[in-house]
Amino acid sequence: MKRNYIVKVTKNSRKFLLVKFDSSSCQSLSSFLNSEVHNFYPHIYKELEAVVTGQKEASEFGGNILNIDIGKEETELYYQMDDESLGKPCFIPTNELYKLVLEWKEMEDKMYRGEDIFPLTLED
Repeated sequence: MKRNYIVKVTKNSRKFLLVKFDSSSCQSLSSFLNSEVHNFYPHIYKELEAVVTGQKEASEFGGNILNIDIGKEETELYYQMDDESLGKPCFIPTNELYKLVLEWKEMEDKMYRGEDIFPLTLED
């Protein structure tokens, strides 16, 4: 899966990390990482890890704009509002999402440390 990490800077010099995927079917995945993981990383990480390690069979989480239904094999990301213009639900293997969440957090930490690596394109 090809993804592009970029840093945006607001007018008041605040930085934030964005990740975009080449596939249009990953719009809700991009939004999930950019919004929900940014705002709720500790909780999302804990829930994903619990399912991935077998401590839980499944988990659910509602963020600011998206919900996540974590299953042992597959996770669904979907917008809280039923508006297809926002994007369609995304189904992703739970292990793959877990790795992407960890990667996103690592990239965000690099951005805050001021590492000059952005824009950055990664592909599995």
